[in-house]
Amino acid sequence: MPQTPLAKEFEDHFRCFYRPLSMYALRYTEDLDDAEDIVQQAFADVWEKLSEGMRIGNFKAYMYQTVRNRSLNLVAARPEHGKEEMPDTEEECSEEDRILRSERDARLWTAIDRLPTERKKIFLLSKRDGLTYQEIAEELGLSVKTVEHQISKALKTLRETALRLYAFFFLH
Repeated sequence: MPQTPLAKEFEDHFRCFYRPLSMYALRYTEDLDDAEDIVQQAFADVWEKLSEGMRIGNFKAYMYQTVRNRSLNLVAARPEHGKEEMPDTEEECSEEDRILRSERDARLWTAIDRLPTERKKIFLLSKRDGLTYQEIAEELGLSVKTVEHQISKALKTLRETALRLYAFFFLH
């Protein structure tokens, strides 16, 4: 069955904004599952509103505001968090900076996801999980030199991705 223009546009928005919005929510919730739940529910609610005929002038701004509000509500409702532990919305970083950081983080994770499977696994064990090269080598049955080589290649790829992004955004 062919997609309606509304469904196609919504799918495009979902593909474009899901990961950055999840990174944004994660800055507030500090829990990836909660962040993804918030973003998924926000998209579901927006789809319902759009299906009912609501018009959204600036989809990106609307979604970031929705996700921000939902994230703050979730954090405030947690029994283990008092008001003094709520994320400070007026801290050194502006809302625009938070959005830009979330979008940058999403691009980085997309680049990491594109690494070859074994290289990605080794890279994440090192950078995300904090394992030493020796620990990674033992866990995966590799030589330390292989681990070093794979980390080096991963970092080179990510640097090249960062340079391409920089050139795209700032040199055009």
